[in-house]
Amino acid sequence: METPTGLHCSSPAETMTDETESESPPTRGGGKKGDGEGVLCKDAKMEGASDKKSQRAHRRKLEIRRLRAEGRDGSIKRMRNRRENFDSSEPSESTSSSSASTASPPSDPDADVPAAVLETGGEGKNACVSHGAVSLIGRRREMEDAVVVAPPGFAVAARGYDFFGVYDGHGGARVAQACSERLHVVLAEEVVAAGEERGEEEEEGRRWREAMAASFLRVDGEVSAASAGSGAEAAERTVGSTAVVAVVGARRIVVANCGDSRAVLSRGGVAVPLSSDHKPDRPDEMERVEAAGGRVINWNGYRVLGVLATSRSIGDYYLKPYVTSEPEVTVTNRTGKDEFLILASDGLWDVVSNEVACRITRQCLSGRTARMFPEAVTGRSAAEAAALLAELAISRGSKDNISAVVVDLKRWRW
Repeated sequence: METPTGLHCSSPAETMTDETESESPPTRGGGKKGDGEGVLCKDAKMEGASDKKSQRAHRRKLEIRRLRAEGRDGSIKRMRNRRENFDSSEPSESTSSSSASTASPPSDPDADVPAAVLETGGEGKNACVSHGAVSLIGRRREMEDAVVVAPPGFAVAARGYDFFGVYDGHGGARVAQACSERLHVVLAEEVVAAGEERGEEEEEGRRWREAMAASFLRVDGEVSAASAGSGAEAAERTVGSTAVVAVVGARRIVVANCGDSRAVLSRGGVAVPLSSDHKPDRPDEMERVEAAGGRVINWNGYRVLGVLATSRSIGDYYLKPYVTSEPEVTVTNRTGKDEFLILASDGLWDVVSNEVACRITRQCLSGRTARMFPEAVTGRSAAEAAALLAELAISRGSKDNISAVVVDLKRWRW
């Protein structure tokens, strides 16, 4: 694959990574939709990183691409106002929201990056933590990701917890969209049904695991029922979505994962994965698929029945019972060393390692990136950090939709 023009060494996120880093993994074999192996763009050496002229030119290109995607008058003013709102270093009481959006491909076929829409989220009225999100169509023709950030009312129903979710659809966007609309609602219902009483930590952890499992099962049942009807077209049975969600409270973080999206916690400068990717070649997953009567075939990457490159998902009616919607749930007690949490689809993780993603986010939230690249990075918010992660994934050749949520755990409203 040819490397897109206009992306060489001009990204602050790419420049901030070590030139000698070796931990960034190559793209895993094959995407979920069968579009072949990804190609990892090499990080070229940076000459004159502080060259303001180069940074201004790069900034203009980013703004032009985003304006093309939005396609509305007055976008420059709205984007400037939006960034100013989220660059504040103190928690705000103003209500803001974050949601995944789609965009049509740019009219200019020579555009160096496919159309993308940047969405940011700040400290909302109902949110306990500062957060930001970005969702890009990337090099895909269609947007199949969906993102949910601190939906209003969840913190009340779930006893002060905030909800964050990233859904990576395949075969279409229908299931990912359904998850973004229903999963947090169903989880809140399950939490309320479990009761408000607090007990031992082990007991609370068990209740959260049960609530998460029940929620994933209910939502899977809803989307599968629509696909199993006698009038449903065959294409509807091939639509599914991965899901990684986190509920963040003052005392603990609960993460549920179903598929190959991922949650990573930065604690004391160390990247701590809070989920494990469900890939068909993972030994325990391969054993489970084969025990159910299925097969894992290496067809442009390991795939269930040679089709799906994730072994767990919501939907995918035609691959049940080999592909399950049962999530793996982790309950992590918070400490004073917790810095931030990253949730992202594999459009990021295929080309950026946990360590690099945490390094870029840490440098942004500390203000170091803004000091080094004042023309390209205007603040130190979680929204800026999420945007930098997506920008880095594009510069490294990610071929998938890219969605990322950054939750700043240091800016907690107790």
